[in-house]
Amino acid sequence: MGFYMRNLVGWRFIIAIALPLLLASLGVLSLTTDLLNRVSDSADQVENARNREIVQRVLKSAENDLARLVRQNATWDEAYANIYPQVNAAWVASTWGSINSVGQSYDRVVVMEQGQSMPLVTAGVPRDQSYDMSRYLGGAHESMLAKLQGRSATTVATSFVQTPDGPAVTAMAPILRATAGDSTATPTRYLVFVRLLNDQLLGGVQARYLVSDLQVQQAAETPEAGLLVNSIDGVAAFGLSWKDRNLGQTATSGARSKASATLGFLILVMTGIAFVCWRLIQNLANNEERALHQARHDPLTELPNRAAMLEKLKAIRAGGQGQHVIAYADLDGFKDVNDSYGHQLGDRLLRAVGTGIARLAGKSVLSSRMGGDEFVVLFSGEAAEADSKEFAEHLLRFLAKPFDIDGRIAFVGASIGIACSDKTDLDELEILRRADIAMYKAKTEGKNRKCMYDASFDVERAEAQSIASELRGIIETKQLEIAFQPVISVRDMRISGVEALARWPQSSSRKVTADRFVAVAETAGLIDDLGELILDKACAAARNWPDLRLAVNISAVQLNNPRFVERAMAIIESHGIPTHRLEFEITETSLIRDADRAKQVFKELQRYGIKVALDDFGTGFSSIGYLRTFSFNRIKIDRSIITKVLSNPAELAIVQGTLLVARGLSAEVTAEGVEKQEEVAVLKLAGCTELQGYYFHKPMPAHAISDLLTTRKAREAERARA
Repeated sequence: MGFYMRNLVGWRFIIAIALPLLLASLGVLSLTTDLLNRVSDSADQVENARNREIVQRVLKSAENDLARLVRQNATWDEAYANIYPQVNAAWVASTWGSINSVGQSYDRVVVMEQGQSMPLVTAGVPRDQSYDMSRYLGGAHESMLAKLQGRSATTVATSFVQTPDGPAVTAMAPILRATAGDSTATPTRYLVFVRLLNDQLLGGVQARYLVSDLQVQQAAETPEAGLLVNSIDGVAAFGLSWKDRNLGQTATSGARSKASATLGFLILVMTGIAFVCWRLIQNLANNEERALHQARHDPLTELPNRAAMLEKLKAIRAGGQGQHVIAYADLDGFKDVNDSYGHQLGDRLLRAVGTGIARLAGKSVLSSRMGGDEFVVLFSGEAAEADSKEFAEHLLRFLAKPFDIDGRIAFVGASIGIACSDKTDLDELEILRRADIAMYKAKTEGKNRKCMYDASFDVERAEAQSIASELRGIIETKQLEIAFQPVISVRDMRISGVEALARWPQSSSRKVTADRFVAVAETAGLIDDLGELILDKACAAARNWPDLRLAVNISAVQLNNPRFVERAMAIIESHGIPTHRLEFEITETSLIRDADRAKQVFKELQRYGIKVALDDFGTGFSSIGYLRTFSFNRIKIDRSIITKVLSNPAELAIVQGTLLVARGLSAEVTAEGVEKQEEVAVLKLAGCTELQGYYFHKPMPAHAISDLLTTRKAREAERARA
């Protein structure tokens, strides 16, 4: 009886207590499992949405970049001249076909004519392919043409397409003049750029944004979780799919297995799962917030980056928030700090400057680092222009003080360009471009200053482009003229050498100084060809003067060409000129750009027997250590010093000091700009080895040098007979 009662009580206990606990535990387990499944699905959805947004943004960026590129290349005077009336296929291949030879910006370039399906010329296209543009671009071909020719025509049309080469983004623009002039009333020829969405582009997206297994697929085969990409006519061109990493399932699988492993520890497991879920959601949110922060901020200075600045400019323009102003600052002398102290200290200097800019730009909307040593500050509102000027003045004063970084003193300045929005409602890229132009204008005017954008800057830029275009033709036809100025030896007052001076052709309708077209050649990428042409013409003339030294000026930009010495030697040897007759001159201000590279090139030239001269000495920042480092064979004292030796004892002291240093370094000294007999006497007494200037001879053509030498020999022969 007692056994029965105990069993009955036990069963009642089980039924009354254990069973409800078991049911409650099962209910909690079910709820926990359901919660985990929801958290997992939510996390996976967040990840999928993130991947979708990244892919859409990358596609839009590729489309905008290609549109901007085709607009710049189609609206170009040189392109217009080579497309109308006859297409210069060689020019298309050498210009658009070679500019992008590695396929970084586009993979196909086509020049086509309105009303014809076959292109006039192609570049970057396999030889065995014949392109029918209407078939190659599909329905997008006619839609893009319609967009360019309609009542509300635009300057460029873009579309995503499925081409025979694979999915791609394409941009089309009419080929027009950039400047005013005669042109066809209606554009009939179009420039088409095509960029393939290949492994190179998609691989970069995967590596940069951690989108796994990003693939292009046929539109019909695109999974529901992927992205359909439509062409300009609204038809699905292709699809993109990717593989989500299923972070939610991965993170919750362990908790789910533990929850089901033992019912006895269900409450503990539920608590642990809740904690894990909370941490998981928090980590996902933190990671997303961190990723968004990193995408819009510079990792070194923690300032907003270029992308953030462009987004802010778009928002201000879209919101119609009135005038906005850009202050674009580029550090002066930062490269010298990097070269002298190393990149680690340079990075610390950039952080210090970034902190200072953020503090000084208290009235700004946004302060950003655009990259390198460039910073941009955005101002908005009625007082935007005044605030930007005030900021620029504060920044210049801030940078005027040296930076002490671990006992190392660094000096930097800033060239600041300021551009304001106007009634034309500038887009974000245009106002940045104007501020950038103003910044470079500040650099050319002496650096460490601010400069407001002016429309004349674009006129100067257009003029430089026009000079570059004409200079390219002058180089190709070898019409450049060379003048030669004799150099006189103090020892016997005879001509010991000549300096070759480039001159703009007199047949040209414009007059351009050598300083001007050399500067244009440096920025337009023509300096190597120009320098080789000058050397070739000078050597050809110097063959007739075997007793004279030939001095040729070189640009610091030429030194950056790894084949400079090789090409120079080939030209010299082709004319049979002994290398000891050659002397290359370079200005001291040019050497500051890359002293290490210059030193290496000079040593190589001197090994071949070519002498190296420092030109315009006294106009820069030379020191004795500077002269010793480069081991110059000759020092040429600038005219600005020579013209004052008679009136200013300090200038004469500079000449005498230079001669003492030169003797210590076994270097010859030439005085430039000699115009008076009294200067000749003083410079001879001071110890100059050679003289050059209008007192003796002005620059003259090669035949005049030959006549001069012939006359001198005739006089010497006459004196000998006498």
